Amino acid sequence: MIIIMGSSNSQAAQLLETRSLRPTDARRYILELLLETHQHYTPEELSEALRSRGRPLSIATLYQNLNKLAEKGLLVRFKGPDGVLRFDANVAPHHHLVCIECGAMVDVKVIGPLARISPKPVTRGEALEMDSWSIQEKHIEFRGLCPACQAKQTRKQLAAKGSKGSAGRP
Repeated sequence: MIIIMGSSNSQAAQLLETRSLRPTDARRYILELLLETHQHYTPEELSEALRSRGRPLSIATLYQNLNKLAEKGLLVRFKGPDGVLRFDANVAPHHHLVCIECGAMVDVKVIGPLARISPKPVTRGEALEMDSWSIQEKHIEFRGLCPACQAKQTRKQLAAKGSKGSAGRP
């Protein structure tokens, strides 16, 4: 777990300096929030989270700084399962576990020889084209129900059973 201090000597400021970026307030606020929360925010969600912390940024400032932080390798930008652009402060190679109900996303590591995983064509006609591909990156997405959504589903099922059982009673 990474703990960010509010001082100018924060880990966020140090990370910015290692990439030759001036540790402006906007950059520090963005990086601190992403490092503290381990969330995969959209720019709009990030804007709202910063505003709720009393650190509002204009949309232009937010986008400029997100792009600069990603260009310098301090953030990863990717399209989430919802197709929306998201940002992640975990720049180490990793994959995601996504809740199919609420959309919660958790960073995960794949155990095993990922290097041996390779795509195979779905149809025979694509086989020739696949031989000419040069794979640059592999990303696996796991999908399922998070514990909170599992509990909610169980409560709904129990409530449904309870209402069926009492329907025939006076």
